[in-house]
Amino acid sequence: MKNITVRKFIFNFRKRSLISLLAFVFFIPHLHAQTAGQLAGTQESFAAIAEKAMPAVVTVYSMAQRGSQLVQKGVGSGFFISGDGFIVTNYHVIENARSIVVKLSKGETVPAKIIGVSTRTDLAVLKISSWKKVPFLRFADSEKVKIGHYAIAIGSPFSLSQTMTTGIVSYKGRELGLHYREDYIQTDAAINPGNSGGPLLNISGKVIGVNDCILSPSSGKGNVGIGFAIDGNLAKTVVLSILKSRLPDKPLLGIKMLEYNQYSPPVIAQVYPNTPAAAAGLAAGDCILKIGTRKVPTVWDVTTTVMALYVPGDEAVFTIRRNKKILRTKIKFGSQK
Repeated sequence: MKNITVRKFIFNFRKRSLISLLAFVFFIPHLHAQTAGQLAGTQESFAAIAEKAMPAVVTVYSMAQRGSQLVQKGVGSGFFISGDGFIVTNYHVIENARSIVVKLSKGETVPAKIIGVSTRTDLAVLKISSWKKVPFLRFADSEKVKIGHYAIAIGSPFSLSQTMTTGIVSYKGRELGLHYREDYIQTDAAINPGNSGGPLLNISGKVIGVNDCILSPSSGKGNVGIGFAIDGNLAKTVVLSILKSRLPDKPLLGIKMLEYNQYSPPVIAQVYPNTPAAAAGLAAGDCILKIGTRKVPTVWDVTTTVMALYVPGDEAVFTIRRNKKILRTKIKFGSQK
């Protein structure tokens, strides 16, 4: 009985081993084909992004006066956000420029004018005059971006226009202490001098950030895999605020605010009579925590959010703290010139 059991065990073992080997032999090519198909799909996604996004990315040249001549002072990148020629770039790209020239994807150079800037976030909006609609990029909701997601940078590193690099999102919410308001997406996609102001894209080709700066060894000036882009939602809010500031009617709240330090929320110092804030019952001493679902940790965030996201007549729910109690009140914005 013992010998029969052993023989059966050996037979069954060999049988199972043979089946496993056959399955392995037939499965590996299938797995390889599946993996190759996935890689090919990813590769085609990158190619499609390049084809669609590159025409919307420009090289930005800031010009300085030298004697009687205009000479190139600096170079950066930018991207169209609308078909009528509005461009987003970094403020430091065009800072102190005598004039600005933009090089389009097909090599044409055209003058650009400054629409507005935000020195507190290192952003600027430019405009070119175009007789035809230009290709442009759309912003994604950067709240949905996760560490490990693909990150794609397009710009003009070292003046080499129309350059695309890829990597991943390495970190979110990084603060470097460079600007008043920061919310950086960190990436290992290669970003170098000249990439400033260009877009950081997701795998769908939408903007998740505006490339801004890098960290590198003191002896070097190139990328070592630590680059930073201004968070897309922050950039979008700032850009909308800049654009809406040119409208004849702006949303009115009716308060004066104070900010004690970077860890203190905005505090209402005064509520002006006969204003939406007064009608909603806001009072001096109230701390503003949120407008809608958006956190507003600074006075700048309150004013920028109101300007960017609302127009006269809109309503928003304000979350405030009053005497250690959290309250919510709905405010209908008024109008101011």
